[in-house]
Amino acid sequence: MNNFSFSKSLKSLFSVIIINILIIYFKLKNKKIIFFYYHRKLLIGIHTFYIEDLFKDYHQNFVLIYGHLGNKNIGKNYFFIKEGYLKFILNVDIFISSGLCDIFTKSSKRIYLSHDIYDSPYVSFEKEQKMCERFSLYDIILLPSQNVIKLFNEMFNRYNNSPKIKLPILKEIGYPKFDFLEKKIKNMSESPKDSIIIAPTDIESTPKFSLINNLKDLIDELIHKTDFNIIFRPHPSNRLNPKILQIKKLFETNAKFLFDTSEDYSSVYSKSICLLTDTSDTAYMFAFLTMRPVLFFSNDNLNHFINSEEEKIKLYNWRNRNYFINREKIGIIINQTTSISEKINKLKYEPNKKYELSISKLKDEIKYLGKSKKRFNDEIESLIGDGQKLN
Repeated sequence: MNNFSFSKSLKSLFSVIIINILIIYFKLKNKKIIFFYYHRKLLIGIHTFYIEDLFKDYHQNFVLIYGHLGNKNIGKNYFFIKEGYLKFILNVDIFISSGLCDIFTKSSKRIYLSHDIYDSPYVSFEKEQKMCERFSLYDIILLPSQNVIKLFNEMFNRYNNSPKIKLPILKEIGYPKFDFLEKKIKNMSESPKDSIIIAPTDIESTPKFSLINNLKDLIDELIHKTDFNIIFRPHPSNRLNPKILQIKKLFETNAKFLFDTSEDYSSVYSKSICLLTDTSDTAYMFAFLTMRPVLFFSNDNLNHFINSEEEKIKLYNWRNRNYFINREKIGIIINQTTSISEKINKLKYEPNKKYELSISKLKDEIKYLGKSKKRFNDEIESLIGDGQKLN
């Protein structure tokens, strides 16, 4: 074990001791303990603000403790702890994460809070079975809509002969992150729509379908053939990826280019006329938050996978996912031969109403948007089951 790894282990052990002392103290006061775990250090910042808001009314009868793997001190309720050390934490009532964990606090109700708003691809089809095995370790999965509940049922049905796979309880609650950001964006002063935001999905999740290999040419065309500033916002997991850093280096001296790694994307969303992505869930998040269009880069590999008649590929049913069916309801599909600058320049002259109506209809299909916090609270109260209220 090197010195860095030893230091992290020692820090985790110290956190376990402090957390357990806190648990014993608050249990003596009849408090319920909720432990929220951030499992990936590069993703902590994009969740803390709305998770803290989600829990902010809980402190009368509940104690919130956060575990994380980050490299800096986040706050007094946050403790650095490696995932393997979670099993040493005592008597937590509810364990919640928004990323897949494999180790949990003992004897806790295990809840997964979805961080996707639509039925976007989670991983490549080769990794789907393993992902379902990991989801099977949870008791409850909180999902935004019936659309995504349908997706989970279909995924798990593909592996119903596997002894390692068991469908957790699926609950529809809406999407708390959306509710938080929608209020924030509405309170922002009106800003000029002078930018295009490029936000690919995690380039490791579905690499064959990623726009990363076309990104240099796409950015170059947008810089030289449109009047817009270009905001490149990589997936948080990819911020240090060599391919991403290479793109940053190529364009960072250009005044029209911004490399955005802010944790809260409400500001860059609010000033963008449109968003360019591939298969990222952020497509529908952007459309529902701003009522503005999305450009979907759909390369030959993706087109083939969606439309293929091969039995193995058809099994995954991407052609019937609302994510792909509804792309042209919220925007435009482009490919390697499409003139992206021509498409975007036309957006300047198209009335906003062209997309607003269809985006609004799809948004309204998510039943609990605007009510997600209450739905979440109701589920937590029902899990406690002893009549305790959150506030």
